[in-house]
Amino acid sequence: MKSMYKKRILICIDWYEPGFKAGGPIRSVANIVSALKDDFEFYILTSAYDLGETEPYPDVIVNEWFDQDGLFLKYLDKKLLSQGAIKRNILEIAPDVIYLNSLFSKNFTLFPLMTARRNGIKVVLAPRGMLGAGALELKKGKKKSFLLVSKILGVYKKVKWHASTQEELEEIKTVFGKKANVTIAQNIPVGQKLKLETILDTKRTGNVRFIFVSRIAVKKNLHLAIMALKQVKLNIPCTFDIYGNIEDEDYWNTFKDEITKEGMLEISYKGVVSPSQLPEIYANADYLVLPTKHENYGHAIVEAWSNGCPVIISRNTPWKNLNVQNLGWDVDLKNFDNLVNALQEAVDLDFTSYVAQCTASYNYFRDVISDAEVIEANRKLFADEN
Repeated sequence: MKSMYKKRILICIDWYEPGFKAGGPIRSVANIVSALKDDFEFYILTSAYDLGETEPYPDVIVNEWFDQDGLFLKYLDKKLLSQGAIKRNILEIAPDVIYLNSLFSKNFTLFPLMTARRNGIKVVLAPRGMLGAGALELKKGKKKSFLLVSKILGVYKKVKWHASTQEELEEIKTVFGKKANVTIAQNIPVGQKLKLETILDTKRTGNVRFIFVSRIAVKKNLHLAIMALKQVKLNIPCTFDIYGNIEDEDYWNTFKDEITKEGMLEISYKGVVSPSQLPEIYANADYLVLPTKHENYGHAIVEAWSNGCPVIISRNTPWKNLNVQNLGWDVDLKNFDNLVNALQEAVDLDFTSYVAQCTASYNYFRDVISDAEVIEANRKLFADEN
């Protein structure tokens, strides 16, 4: 029986916990559910597989709804990844709102949209950065054709869009017009697990520890980080540890031979890590390096700050003017030397100034990013009637 007091929200997403290889969207949804579970009745309809896997999650109930501490989940195996099965599940739950987390997913966006339109169910859609210029450049022809047809058919006509930033709001309106119904609600971050004093105790002089934490795909520009680091003049040992799922093997193969030890620079691939391991990884690093082509939010960036780790990133994210705020550097990738120069500055920075960066990063997360207003904005996504 539907609760008299809570709206019923059905979240459709291709991958969800315990999966983590798809990165940001999983974290975004898990954080929303964690923060708002007392306000709404959440149901999650997802696949039984992590990104790139062919075997279902071990120890997860498949093809049945089950209650996990007040959150209702259903993991579909390949037999039920069909339009008919998706429709049956939606009608069974009879949600007040369907929350979608992709623009192009057939099973978990397009099929639910069809059912929602035919049954008068409200839809909130988070494009998760897929409308950014950098993201649209990848597989440009297919995406352009899809968006053109979808606009002609009015596929997204009555959707309420969830933008994580003002920049993403503008991206949505650029593609779908000024009349698009868009609400800004910044992604809810994971809370800080380590104290600043504990983090600062891990910092030391005598070497520099860079890390990359993200999916390994063209969009993330890992090869550019490697090329730039090899141009930096080192007088102390430097490590660059790479963490992330190899999503694009062809891309990986173009530069994997560069992952070696040369002189004072040692580059290593550390594999895939679970979210629970990340706080310690960030705390033990000196800088996150992510010269991405586009991020609508950038969970890796925010989580680095939450653990006192400054960042060296591109300007293709919402986070700007970092050097002024003592949070690291955001660089214009139109000039490759900008990235090299930022890395060189990081290597040459004195220890006292570096500790100030760590402290500023930690405090920025605590005081600016982790804000009660962020949670309230997300609550209004589902609570508001428009």
